[in-house]
Amino acid sequence: MYSHLAIDEGAQDCPVILHVPHASRHIPEEVAAEFVATPEQVEVELDRVTDTGTDTLAEAAREFAGGRAWSVVSGISRLVADPGRFYNQRDSMDASGRGAVYTRMTDGGLLRPLGFDDAALKAQYFHPYNDAVADVVGGRLRETGGAVIVDVHSYGNQPEEYRIHAGKLLPDVCIGTHSVHSPAILTDTAAEIFARAGFKVERNTPFTGVYIPVGFEMNARVLGIMFEVRDDLLAPGSESATRAAEALGEVIAAAEQIAGTEMGRPQ
Repeated sequence: MYSHLAIDEGAQDCPVILHVPHASRHIPEEVAAEFVATPEQVEVELDRVTDTGTDTLAEAAREFAGGRAWSVVSGISRLVADPGRFYNQRDSMDASGRGAVYTRMTDGGLLRPLGFDDAALKAQYFHPYNDAVADVVGGRLRETGGAVIVDVHSYGNQPEEYRIHAGKLLPDVCIGTHSVHSPAILTDTAAEIFARAGFKVERNTPFTGVYIPVGFEMNARVLGIMFEVRDDLLAPGSESATRAAEALGEVIAAAEQIAGTEMGRPQ
């Protein structure tokens, strides 16, 4: 059993899995001891890379949808190991020091020493995480014939490194898709739900892709969609946070229906 992952079971006949990989700031002491960045630098980096409030958003959405969806929430920071790296990005991100195990921070400064061997961290955290999520996906396939991963993230107002809308806020909601795993009916329905809830929605801007565990990549019975919500809209107790949770709850309910249709689950 992977000890740094919370899996909440949903209904046995529900194919939907909420996936929240980046909400935690927890770094085990033995991992932090390997950093060359100072504790103060690490705290700043945690502010930059943590999707604060996405666990609360996902749980509220799950409740709005009747509690039927399954939920997978990482209990460690992505500075320990980042399970959210898509399979077609892993080599390039490793080369930049921002792969499965980060060696550099957002500003390019060193997080871990040059030449750091990440094999032990991958073996302890990255691969078991993927295996645990794959087990959940496999269970949904066996029980329902399909699976839908709803990947929940957030981003800051206008991180300089994105630079997609100079002088303007990033979209309220970004929907990330994949040509195989994100059928048009799922993407269109999700975009319509969030737009109707009053959010400005863009697709694959500034982020694209979906998280699919290794072993299920290109399996058309496993659907996936990624949501990035601008984090100022997720302030605790805010009206916008409630609207976002309600909209995501609608998406969960719609995804459950779509997964059972021929258009939503191509063979």
